[in-house]
Amino acid sequence: MKKIINITLICIMVSVFCSTTHYNAESTYDNDIELLLVPYNKILIKLSKDYGIEMYIPEKNKEKFLNSIQNITPKEFENRLRQQYKESKKYINQSNGESNFFYPQPIPNAEQVVPAIPLN
Repeated sequence: MKKIINITLICIMVSVFCSTTHYNAESTYDNDIELLLVPYNKILIKLSKDYGIEMYIPEKNKEKFLNSIQNITPKEFENRLRQQYKESKKYINQSNGESNFFYPQPIPNAEQVVPAIPLN
């Protein structure tokens, strides 16, 4: 009789413990993404201070960003961002010199200027 009560009590305890403890995979996945992005966030903070602009990864795009940089080292990422910033700065400076935005604008990597006519 004592054995039956003990076995029943053990079964009840095991079922209670199993039902109250569960694995939260979503929060672990989010933490994994955050940990993988730490070196890239440091680079973004560094470049933000260097260039005086704010660079960051939007919360909703963290997984997409991680997938796009999985084959890039942090150093390559930094070099690529520096190159992209310098190139974009060049085009921003060119377009600031023009007084009317309706006239043809330079297109990056274009062989010629494409005429643009404003529509009313």
